[in-house]
Amino acid sequence: MNRLGLAITLALVGVVGASTAAAQSLEDEQGAMDGEGASGTGDPSGGSDIDAEQAAMAQEQEAPARLGDEQAEIADEEQREVFRDTTDPRELEDTDYFFLGAFSRAIIVPSFMQQLFVDGGIDGFNPAVGLTFNWRRNNFNVIANVWWNNAQGDGFFRASGDPRTSTEHVQVNLGVIFVNAEFLWAFPVTDWFAFEVGFDLGVGFIYGELVRHEAYETPGVGDWRRCNGPGDPATGGYCEPAVPSGQPCYAASGGHYNCVEPNWFTEGGDTPFIFPWVSFPHLALRFKPIHQLQIRVDGGWGIYNFFFGGSVSYGF
Repeated sequence: MNRLGLAITLALVGVVGASTAAAQSLEDEQGAMDGEGASGTGDPSGGSDIDAEQAAMAQEQEAPARLGDEQAEIADEEQREVFRDTTDPRELEDTDYFFLGAFSRAIIVPSFMQQLFVDGGIDGFNPAVGLTFNWRRNNFNVIANVWWNNAQGDGFFRASGDPRTSTEHVQVNLGVIFVNAEFLWAFPVTDWFAFEVGFDLGVGFIYGELVRHEAYETPGVGDWRRCNGPGDPATGGYCEPAVPSGQPCYAASGGHYNCVEPNWFTEGGDTPFIFPWVSFPHLALRFKPIHQLQIRVDGGWGIYNFFFGGSVSYGF
């Protein structure tokens, strides 16, 4: 082969080799790019990192919502605790409790108790209403009451030991303002219910009048009636002549006809001005559904009566 042919051949071989090398280099670069793309989407380790980042971001977004819910629950619980603290009926030791309220009761004066002092009598049933203030500490109550008692009725009476001809019809038109204190010891059964027992001491101030009128007993019946007037009817020594003229109608001698009896402080009358209130025992059932509300149902025995009633008080 001459020199010209050899040169041409070498030139062709170089071009082909360069082309081949360029093609191989291009293929290598394309493969590297494909590998990088594949690792970005299909490589497990790469995908896990992205998923973890996305999960962390999601948690950060959800965290404020969860925190708000927890804060709301804590606030609700605090409100419930405050509500329980202000309404819980439970009472603590060495702590003062105060209640102010109103009460009503019925005063029953049976005739058999009146007969301890006089002959005759009438069953009385009189209403009463008043205000009450209760202080309690360690299950001991001191209760102050101011109340009004209506005392009305009528019946036939005579002083113990007097003859039957001295019987009179007495019309009672009185009212009493009582001031008294109750001393009660409580025995709790639950936080809201207790049994109480104690006694009362007090005094009543009486106003009004007693009206006296001579009476007689019908023959053979044992029934008492008011006399129509002096000597009317003229039977068995009843309906005696009236008090002599010039003397007050309530004078000791003579008959009394529609005579208003004055009180002890007016010319020696027989209508009492003050009257004691003593009760033993005094029994009560106390209900306290919440701290601010106290309901009491009570009753007792007095020196001349029975009583029963109830009260409602506000605690503060």
